[in-house]
Amino acid sequence: MSARMVVLLVDALGWTLASRTPGFAAGLGERRRLSTVLGFSTGALPTLFTGRMPSEHGRFLMYRRAPRAGGVFRGFEAVGWLPGRVQRSWRFGRWLRDRVAARGVRGYFDLYEVPRALLPEFDLVERDDLFAPGGLPGDSLWDTLERRGVRWRGWNWRTPEPQALAALAERIAHGDERLLFAYTAELDALLHREGSGGPGVRERLARYDAWLSGIEAAAAQRGEQLWIYLLSDHGMVDVTRHADVMSAVAATGARAPRDLLAFYDSSMARFWWRRDGVRERVHAALATLPGRWLDQAALAAADCAFPDHAYGDEVFLLDPGVLLLPSFMGREPVAAMHGYDAGHPDMAALLWSNRPIPPGVRALRDVRPHLEAELERLAMEAA
Repeated sequence: MSARMVVLLVDALGWTLASRTPGFAAGLGERRRLSTVLGFSTGALPTLFTGRMPSEHGRFLMYRRAPRAGGVFRGFEAVGWLPGRVQRSWRFGRWLRDRVAARGVRGYFDLYEVPRALLPEFDLVERDDLFAPGGLPGDSLWDTLERRGVRWRGWNWRTPEPQALAALAERIAHGDERLLFAYTAELDALLHREGSGGPGVRERLARYDAWLSGIEAAAAQRGEQLWIYLLSDHGMVDVTRHADVMSAVAATGARAPRDLLAFYDSSMARFWWRRDGVRERVHAALATLPGRWLDQAALAAADCAFPDHAYGDEVFLLDPGVLLLPSFMGREPVAAMHGYDAGHPDMAALLWSNRPIPPGVRALRDVRPHLEAELERLAMEAA
């Protein structure tokens, strides 16, 4: 019986959520908990696809400090002179996004609530399509597929989930690709809105379960076997409280970008110190908040340190379940968040399969070599 590979990568489908859902993906008996990386999908997905950690592939978070030559927001300095209502308007935000895309940015990005006047201080790291050959720093799974001449097809966030899963199922029934891949971030969005116990989350997991059974049945009708890999990049932690880090920093009197530069993600605040004494004032202001400081040594231990301090001199990481609110990513509360300490149980990712998973596959960086070894086995069986 001939075989084909199917990889379904579901953003934020954590080990904890999947494991506690009765009967979910029962046909995938090989199950491995994967340790994730500090941060969000911007760092986790490149780690999955390259087999390297953020300190090696260079991507940690969506926004970094702009290089001296300027980043994709160069020339936007005049934005700061516009009235506040204009800077905050939806139409102006769309115009800015269009200008950035016109500069050749093909990766995923959003301006969120980043103060428009501060945009020239920052840069976007995901310039190219990380789901395509040549789209990542260094070699990736997609480059391997191209080198080996593997017939494959993939769908990602650019295609809505229902259409992507339907298209993949259609190729199971009628196509001849050796590898079919789909990435969806719609569960991630549902978890943010509802939390891990939400009705929409339960319904979505049931939908994935039915889809997995359906593609196996469709393959069997053609006399084929599917090697299925259900994969995620991180889990999600239900939000239990909020912390107003921005107000605490503002109360010190330090001003950006004169005294410091700060970027407020949903679960961490990153700082670049620009004047003497500011670091000490901010440390004192945040001393009572639920979090801890990550200096360069701590970031290096998490494989997220960079010689140029592109993502911060220091990071204030909130405790799991604490939402930084407001932040540059939004002013409204959400029910669940990720980007916490990678060692927290709810942050763990997963790899489930109907194929054997070697004991050495324990982390995101182990997934690429495992899938490439499976491609070799598939080629040997087809020979």
